[in-house]
Amino acid sequence: MLNNNKEDKIFASVLADGLIHVTVDEGTEGAKKREYETSDGKNGIKWELVYTDITGIISKIDFFEGDYGVSLQLTIEDGEEKPVILSLSTNSNYGEDAMKKIFNLDLSVPVKIVPYSFIDDNGKSKKGITFYQNDVKIKNYFYNEETKENINGYPDPKIPKGKKTLSKDQWKLYFMEARIFLIDKVKEYFKIEENKLKEF
Repeated sequence: MLNNNKEDKIFASVLADGLIHVTVDEGTEGAKKREYETSDGKNGIKWELVYTDITGIISKIDFFEGDYGVSLQLTIEDGEEKPVILSLSTNSNYGEDAMKKIFNLDLSVPVKIVPYSFIDDNGKSKKGITFYQNDVKIKNYFYNEETKENINGYPDPKIPKGKKTLSKDQWKLYFMEARIFLIDKVKEYFKIEENKLKEF
């Protein structure tokens, strides 16, 4: 039996390795042990099944607010197995990337969701979520790849006059404002009510 499966659903999350993790009981066939440490210094062990991607219909888009912040939650169904709730922290590359792309999804069509995490040729870490529908890669709704510009209201960084770039704190503030913008847009577009932003 899966852990925390009270509502007959499977709960999954994407970790730093760019893979989908599902917590299960120790002894489950194929499960791998993962040792972890929480942000408040607590250590623990989980047994997990690990996947590279998931395919199905996104039947619900919602938010969940827990002890470690707000997560975007996508309920995915394939008509056979139990629904999978894929949880992506909005304060992560995975959650932010997903929020930038879900506006271009057709929710009546099956989608293949593929997280990724790699180091590019310039030594920079690249993490995010790729969506495919009908074998077509879904684009970022808020970015024009040809003009290299933000579109559809996505905020641009406001660089003060006489400065070439922002300070580290200013960049942090900008990314926070951009994340709030994305969350608000998702709530508005998918008609997510504030009272749904709660723990299970």
